[in-house]
Amino acid sequence: MLKQPLERKPIIEKDLPIDIPQNLGEENPYRALGFYLKWGIVFILLIVSVLVGLVISKSTSQLPDIKILETYHPNESTRIFDRTGQLIANIHGDEDRVVVPLKDISPNIQRAVMAIEDNRFYEHNGIDPRGMVRAFVSDVNASESVQGGSTLTQQLVKNLFLTPEKSYTRKIAEAILALRVEKHYSKDKILEMYLNQVYFGNLSYGVEKAARRYFKVSAKKLTVAQSALLAGLLKAPEGLSPYSYPEAARRRQIEVLGKMLEYGYITKKQYDDGINEQVVLNSRQSKPSKHPYFVAYVIQELEKRYGEDVVRRGGLKVFTTMDEKAQEAAEKAVYDGVTKAPPGSGIKQGAMVSIDVQTGELLAMVGGVDFVKNQFNVATQARRAVGSTFKPFVYLTAFRLGKITTKSPISDRPVTYGNWSPHNWDGKYMGPMDIRRALTLSRNTTTVQVAMKVGIDEITKTCHLAGIVSKIDHNSSSFLGSSGVSLFELATAYSTFARGGVYIQPTAIKRVEDNRGKLVNIDTPAPKRVFNQDDVAALIDILIDVVQKGTGRNAILPDRVIAGKTGTTDQLRDIWFMGFTPDMVAGVWMGDPKNTPMHGVYGSNAALVWHEYAETYYKEHPIPPQNFFVASNDYAARMGLIHLVDPTGLEAAKKNQTVEKLGGNTQTTTVSQPRPRGPQGSPQAAPQLNVNQNADLTKPNEVRRPLIPIRPRDERRNTNAPQNTTGSYRQALTETSSQKQDKYSNWKKTLDKVKEDLKQ
Repeated sequence: MLKQPLERKPIIEKDLPIDIPQNLGEENPYRALGFYLKWGIVFILLIVSVLVGLVISKSTSQLPDIKILETYHPNESTRIFDRTGQLIANIHGDEDRVVVPLKDISPNIQRAVMAIEDNRFYEHNGIDPRGMVRAFVSDVNASESVQGGSTLTQQLVKNLFLTPEKSYTRKIAEAILALRVEKHYSKDKILEMYLNQVYFGNLSYGVEKAARRYFKVSAKKLTVAQSALLAGLLKAPEGLSPYSYPEAARRRQIEVLGKMLEYGYITKKQYDDGINEQVVLNSRQSKPSKHPYFVAYVIQELEKRYGEDVVRRGGLKVFTTMDEKAQEAAEKAVYDGVTKAPPGSGIKQGAMVSIDVQTGELLAMVGGVDFVKNQFNVATQARRAVGSTFKPFVYLTAFRLGKITTKSPISDRPVTYGNWSPHNWDGKYMGPMDIRRALTLSRNTTTVQVAMKVGIDEITKTCHLAGIVSKIDHNSSSFLGSSGVSLFELATAYSTFARGGVYIQPTAIKRVEDNRGKLVNIDTPAPKRVFNQDDVAALIDILIDVVQKGTGRNAILPDRVIAGKTGTTDQLRDIWFMGFTPDMVAGVWMGDPKNTPMHGVYGSNAALVWHEYAETYYKEHPIPPQNFFVASNDYAARMGLIHLVDPTGLEAAKKNQTVEKLGGNTQTTTVSQPRPRGPQGSPQAAPQLNVNQNADLTKPNEVRRPLIPIRPRDERRNTNAPQNTTGSYRQALTETSSQKQDKYSNWKKTLDKVKEDLKQ
């Protein structure tokens, strides 16, 4: 009998030995993965904990002691001084903040601020997680940020103790400080400090000053509607200004009133009354100082460097380059030039910029005639066509490329390039002449002929090297100054000419100190040579003729050498004069901001304004008359210079014979040997200006007279300077008046004789 096969019972999980895996001996990859994942998470959490601890430790290691709030006083205003240390402005002034106790602050403004900034102020302990979540949700649902997550306490400690940088460490420090402040001070005290600290715009710091400035009432008497308007400004004091942006300010006021109603701070009737109340604003006080355009420019530069928060709350001491006498002279000259312009001329506005040649320091800036009516700074913000003041850039380009000399022949005649036929400003043509006469008389057709030889790209390069940063349009009309350039840029470029081709970035700020008296670093680019000094000498030699014989005659000053260029644009929409001496540059613009054509005025009118300024400037600053640097002898003879020459060394160089033609390089057939020179290549060598040399553009000639060194302007004016100085200029400071006059007279006679010889 056959045996029945053994019945195979299914193996169930509980019958397996404890050490036998469920997959009957096969390796389980998930179990290994789970092991590594578990310990990986533990390791990551450990690392994160360490990093968080380090961040918190770093954030708290140097936190200030919040007990200093026991002697709390709001930060002092940022003070601005002129170059002599005289106070010229407070950005918001000590008188612009009046600290008042909470009992003298209307409950209306207290509730309005809490409603829009921190509704749970009396409930949280310094930080409000619920408020952060609410703000995040509000911001996600809105097209822009409408609500902040920081509590009033956090905002207070940020303004008082922390920098405006945006970083996690600063946010952690802010939260920790807020917790500490809440632990040591009452809610009422914190709210009082906050309302006395914050900025409400319109130069108003603290609620008391804001109430008086906007409404001519004390903070104790603020109505619901007034309070809602002020509280709304905290988000963007200038961007929501009821003076500049009344509609935006009104929308924000309604938003604050809505929040006050929503949180139960006011009744429905108070809300309706607030909506319907006609809030009457006090007349705006927007003039920050008696030199508002200069001060406003300085504030703008400070905010670019350090941020608005630091400037507005930081207690900085800012020492500027402003020469107050020069500033007053510039303001008067511009005001007189505009208000006393011929009837019907159409001149509505004027501007001026003046720069110290040696240092690049801004001496004066006038951006308009009435800052209260118009805060737009024409000198820095307007981009106007510059007309014939652009021509020097065309001719300098041709000089540096070796295309022309001052003696090169050219014809003032009708020319056509494609569909463009430029005309002269007077509609006339004067026929054959040389380059010197062409630029002296500001002929358009000759300028275009020279420009066509060098091209717009090279001309643009010259502009940018000199200091113009605005875009030069790539079209033919740019040859005659149709591109928009600011007066500030143009003055910068002409100061590069006055230095013989050395560019210095103009500055209005000499020194900055923080509220502890510590110097704040100011990055000042080093001077840089961008043009060959001889090439610039050829240009200036002609620009002196422009003042002596051409359109700039109104700028002439007795006993001072002046170079310059007038400019007008199509239909007389702008008139310009850019003038400079060896120590000072000033540029003048006059016109109508609405671009309306003027009548009966020309660049010579702007030159007259320049003359009024310069005459007063030198009366207040008795700087001895100086001469520009001179060109090397060989170059001066070859180029036909008559002003920037060394008369004692020119006779030998005159033996050079040249062959010239427009558009080609000047060829010298014989070269005279230069006479012996001083240690720096000059009969009376002054120390060389310390500049960076550009190999492509600025390889110095073998023979040249260097620029005088950069010195404090006060030293340049001081006739009692010590005698242990070097260089002809400093030696002149120690000479008696009669000695200087005799020396100058002898030099002048020699120069006049050389000029006559050259003319013959």
